[in-house]
Amino acid sequence: MDKRLKIVAAFLAVVLAVLGGRLAYIQIFQHDELAEIAKGQSMITLNGSNSRGIIYDRNGVPLVADCKSFVYIIKKDDFDRVTARLLREMGAEQIVNDDETYYVYTSDNYDKEAGKRLIDDCDAYILQASARYGEDQVAEHLIGYVNSSDSSGAAGLELMYEDKLSGLDRKVYAAADVNGDILRGRGLVITSEAENDSYISEGIRTTLDKDIQKKAEEAIETVDNDCCAVVLDVATGGVVAMACTPGFDPSKAVEYIEGGGDELVNKATQGEFAPGSLFKIVVAAAALESGMMPDYTCNCSGSVQLSEVSIKCETGGETGHGSIDFSEAFAESCNCFFIEIGKQIGADKIIETAERMGLGKTILEGYPHESAGHLMSSEERAADAIGNLCIGQGETLVTPLQMAAMTLVIASGGVYKDVHLLMEDEPQGQQVISSHTAEIIGEMMECVTSEGTASSLEMKDASGYPKAAVKTGTAEYGAKEDGTSHGWISGYAPCEAPEYVITVLVEGGGSGSSSAGPIFKEILDYLDESGSYARPTFT
Repeated sequence: MDKRLKIVAAFLAVVLAVLGGRLAYIQIFQHDELAEIAKGQSMITLNGSNSRGIIYDRNGVPLVADCKSFVYIIKKDDFDRVTARLLREMGAEQIVNDDETYYVYTSDNYDKEAGKRLIDDCDAYILQASARYGEDQVAEHLIGYVNSSDSSGAAGLELMYEDKLSGLDRKVYAAADVNGDILRGRGLVITSEAENDSYISEGIRTTLDKDIQKKAEEAIETVDNDCCAVVLDVATGGVVAMACTPGFDPSKAVEYIEGGGDELVNKATQGEFAPGSLFKIVVAAAALESGMMPDYTCNCSGSVQLSEVSIKCETGGETGHGSIDFSEAFAESCNCFFIEIGKQIGADKIIETAERMGLGKTILEGYPHESAGHLMSSEERAADAIGNLCIGQGETLVTPLQMAAMTLVIASGGVYKDVHLLMEDEPQGQQVISSHTAEIIGEMMECVTSEGTASSLEMKDASGYPKAAVKTGTAEYGAKEDGTSHGWISGYAPCEAPEYVITVLVEGGGSGSSSAGPIFKEILDYLDESGSYARPTFT
């Protein structure tokens, strides 16, 4: 074997150090001997020095460091125009490296001839391993990205679990001679400021399912408008998928920051939107918890006249629905009905119920930069504002994740479950509305699918039974004369023994059933046809 190839083999693990790969694979030589070397003076540091653990999905599939890359380590004294040209031809980019002796470059592709010249003419070391992020990186908004300068977590899970992913500030060294040249065949050593230098970080195991995550991303990428989709595990409250558009390349985060766009924004946790008719789930729960009977009926004349404001029933036409009961009003999303029951129970009761169901607060404990949304203050919901409150308009703002957590309460029989991101987290639950109330609302959500605003989506099985229980919403924003609105749909499936909550938002999409509905159905069909329903425990 060529002597150079032996050198390549000896330094194979450098890439994992440079690009944040799994540390368990770096200690390829005898630890005791290398630990002794680390205490000596003839050492050079190979950046990035903060080696990071892997982020896995719930099934142990890597979500990062899952694509191959090539790394070139070249002594600065040997770097010339020929070296620069060869690296440029392979599309190699320089990695930030504080070492005064070596340059470090990386590329996604490798050219055998150019590589041989780098080895022969430039005394280069060429290594292959996994890059932190790939061009088709999944869940980039949830995972976040690292700082290019020191590979520390800068956003998302990378920042939230920085301690677990960066471990104990370990540094990767290579033995060097007195001139600072890497000693061939001596390999690498991991050292740490901690007492136990042999500690190795394995990374974190998230609640995500990579296959479902990819499907959610594929579903929203087919839509021209910006979209967001969230999938939760009903049994535990774990986040199974979280996808947003536009996407971004985490390895080029600096370019997006300098560009000033919103590609880096995780709209599922940071975006604040009017909930529209999805908020009627809260109003229904507040009314039922206050003692209103499910057979309550009122008259819809096509609009509601408050003292100074008239609010139209968007689904009732010019003359309205006429006499309409609770289930029909929920299925048809009758504004008149919900404003009427809201007036009877009062705004304070509605806000109190909204808070219990997860609105007005952050959902993921410790997740960076999550928005809490906004529930109308006592001043904002006074007098005629009860009208906007009951139909999810006005000052009320929510995140898609909050809407998913609210829906999870209904799917869980009235229990609010702590939504979380790691499999190791113990699910906590608290009864926030009665199981009876949740059951009634669930039945009404089934009617939305079978005969209401989502019936056009044809989400029924062969016997005609709904495959999912849902609520659609259309939320106006901006100037009223512009006629702009966001499209919502949120629900759970199957209707009996629910396993997943799915929430979809399409920005500027108009009707929830026509814009968000098809995305919901695509994800639902995938879960059904792929057999994902056969995973009820996720142990």
